[in-house]
This record gives sequence, structure tokens and C-alpha cells, in this order.
Amino acid sequence: MRKIALVISIIGIGALLALLFSQPKEVNSLENLKAGTLVSVKGIVSEEKDLSFGKTFLIKQIPIFCECKESYEKKEVLVIGIVENYYELRVRVLEIKEIDAVSNE
Repeated sequence: MRKIALVISIIGIGALLALLFSQPKEVNSLENLKAGTLVSVKGIVSEEKDLSFGKTFLIKQIPIFCECKESYEKKEVLVIGIVENYYELRVRVLEIKEIDAVSNE
């Protein structure tokens, strides 16, 4: 029984390491992508909506979900995340970086 548990844990650790060391695919839309795909999206946040447990926003009409408190509206950001299917495809943020602040006009 212990050998089986060891083998399963090694496979799990291997899968996690593969996910961590894989390069994200740069995308402009979520068409033809499957849940679990590692992606990066770069652009200006056009809409932002506060939720009790995070935020949702749009970059190039791509829905993004972030468990964050900072506001990124009208700012250029780079998002690295995983595509998930939550009623529709969206990107769950693993890492977000502000590239350049855009002046509010």
C-alpha cells in the first residue's frame, strides 16, 4: 500500500513540476483552448468588476479572474494564468504584473 502511495505522489509532484516549468502560450482570444492550458495575456484592462472574493476584468475581450484587491482598470498588465471553464472559458490569474500606468482621460 505504501508503494502505491509513493508512486502516486511522485506522479503528482511530476505533474506539478511540469506545470511550473512549462512556458505560457501568448493568446489574443480563448478560442480553441482547453481548460488547464497555461496562457499569458498582455493588454490594457478595459472593464473591472469587484466581487467579494476577488475581481473580474477584461483584457482584449478575454475574461480574467483574479483573487486580488488592487485595481488595474485602465492599466497595461501582463497576466499569466490557467484557462478554466466557469460557465464560460476564463483565465484564472497565477501572476499579474503592471507594465505601464495609462493616464485616466
